[in-house]
Amino acid sequence: MSAPRSSAWWREPVEGVRAALRGLRTWATDPRAMLLGAVPGIVSLVLLALVVAVVVSRADWLGDRVGHGIGGDGWWGDLLAIAAAIAVVVAGGLVAVLLFATLTLTIGQPFFEAISRRVDERLGGLVEAVPDEPWTRATIRGVGEGLITVAISIAVSLALFAVGLIPIAGSATAFALGALIGGRLLALELTSYPFARRGVVSRRERISALRPYRARTVAFGAAVFLLFLIPLGAVLAMPAAIAGATILVRGVTPGPSLEPQRPDA
Repeated sequence: MSAPRSSAWWREPVEGVRAALRGLRTWATDPRAMLLGAVPGIVSLVLLALVVAVVVSRADWLGDRVGHGIGGDGWWGDLLAIAAAIAVVVAGGLVAVLLFATLTLTIGQPFFEAISRRVDERLGGLVEAVPDEPWTRATIRGVGEGLITVAISIAVSLALFAVGLIPIAGSATAFALGALIGGRLLALELTSYPFARRGVVSRRERISALRPYRARTVAFGAAVFLLFLIPLGAVLAMPAAIAGATILVRGVTPGPSLEPQRPDA
């Protein structure tokens, strides 16, 4: 493998963002399928709305306790309290986004499988699609992998909370890290079905397949992550994210109309 070209370092992130944008355009090319794909997101959003509301409503209280507990009274304690409140929201946002994705993928598996299959067919199909997993096995595997993702997000959120306690710079740093790390975790979840149709089934296999395209994967996931933070954006972005994930997978695996684009090519 040759060394990556220094002048083309930006190509991989651009390809990742481009896959996310092409996924959004699927609303124009196949609106009926996308509307059906939005239904599971509505269900998940209702289930998570109460949890998010509680986290946001208690952010000030927790921030005040942490800030004044560490910094005492006075302006330093007030500054730490504000930083802690923001850190709670940032850390909670990471967990909420990934929990939403996990719930929605589980609830809407048939819808998202159909969207991914239609995107593949529209772009030229597959060289050889492997038989679909039995629904029960695929659901159990998806739930197990989703729980791993949520557990990782909780651990990461604690680290982001600690980073966010640094006034001013900490909040921006925690948000950026949350988008990048959360984006990678999100991409691993979203690519589950398009990879499974190509015989790449387990989470470990997906990690291995995407490793040479790390920048592309993170950029795609981060773009989707940011869309999910827009109020009600997650509902509309979820089916588009599945379409984008299918396009992402087509770009890193052989296909009749799209050869894999190596990051060092």
